[in-house]
Amino acid sequence: MNGKEIFAIMGKGEKPPVIPFVPTIFEHSARVIGRRPSEIALDEDLLVESQLAAYELYRHDLVAVGVDIYNIEFEALGAKVNFPDNEELPSISETMVETAEDISRLRVPDPEKDGRMPMFLNAVDRINKKIGHEVIVNGSVAGPFTLAAIMRGFENFVMDLVMDPDFAFELMEFANKVSLAFAKGFIERGAGISINESWIAPPLLSPAFYGDYVVGFEKTLIDGIKKAGQRNVALISGGNTTEILDDMVRTGTSLLLADSECDRKYYKKICAENGILMRASISPAIVEKGDAGEMKKAALQVIGECNDYQKFIFGCGIVSYDTKPESVLGLKKIVREYGN
Repeated sequence: MNGKEIFAIMGKGEKPPVIPFVPTIFEHSARVIGRRPSEIALDEDLLVESQLAAYELYRHDLVAVGVDIYNIEFEALGAKVNFPDNEELPSISETMVETAEDISRLRVPDPEKDGRMPMFLNAVDRINKKIGHEVIVNGSVAGPFTLAAIMRGFENFVMDLVMDPDFAFELMEFANKVSLAFAKGFIERGAGISINESWIAPPLLSPAFYGDYVVGFEKTLIDGIKKAGQRNVALISGGNTTEILDDMVRTGTSLLLADSECDRKYYKKICAENGILMRASISPAIVEKGDAGEMKKAALQVIGECNDYQKFIFGCGIVSYDTKPESVLGLKKIVREYGN
C-alpha cells in the first residue's frame, strides 16, 4: 500500500491498515546521494536526484521537497544566501526592512523567474511526475510571521507587534502575498502545500500575541491557497505548540504537527474534534543518535498515545544531515511492526 492509498483511506474518515510514516527529508536527502546540502540547494538535478533516492530508500508516505526552506522567499526578494562548503545548511544573516518605506519599495517576486523559486517549482514538478502516482508531493512556503520576522529581524519584529502593530501587520500582509504567489506555482504543477511557520512556537512568541496578531494572517494565506485550488494545506510548526493549538485550528489547516514536546493526548482530542490530520513525532535527535532501544521506546510511546485516532501520522521532525540512513529505516520498521 502506497502513501496516496493510505491517505485516501484517511480522507474517508477510516483507519488505514498501517500508520503513515512521514519523516521530513530535506537536507538529509543530500547525504543519501553523498552530496552536501549546499550542492542540492543550488542544483535542480541534484535536488531531484536526492529526493527520488530518499523516496526509493525509505518509501515514506508523504514527500515534502525542500532544503533551506526559510531562505527561498527572502532570497527571491534580494537577500544574499551563504552556501557553506561543509555539511551546514545555507544561511542568511542580513535583514531587509527597517521602515514602512522599505516595504513600499519591495515587489512580490515572480516565482517563475526570481531567485531559486523556479528551481524548486521545477524540481517539485519533476518529482511529482515521477512518483506522484504513488505519494503526495508537497512544496514548501514560509508562513507570514516567520517570513516577516526574517525580513525585519526576529527581536525587532516582536517589538513592532508591541510598539507599531500597523507596521507589523503591513509586513505580514506583504509576506502573505509573497508566499501565496509561490504556493500558486506549486499548485499549478499539481503539488500539495506545506506552510512552515516554526517561529510562532512558545516561548519564541507569546500565545497571546499569536492568537491576537498572527492567526488571522495565516488564515488569509490558507484561504488563498484553497481558493487557488489546493484543498488540503498543512501548517507546520516545530516546538511545543500545545498552548497555541486551539488558535492554530482557527487557521483552517488540514494537518498539524504535534512535535515531540507537545501534549499528544490534548493534540489528539482537538484534532479529532476538528477532523484534522495529526502528525505526532519523536525527536529527530533520537533518530540521529541511532540507538535502537531508545528509538523503539520513544516510538511506542507515541504510537500508544495516538494510534486510536484514525488520522494519526507518525513523524520524526526534520531528519538531520548527520542521521545515518539505517536509523531512519530502523524507525520505519518499528512503526510498521508495532503500529497495528
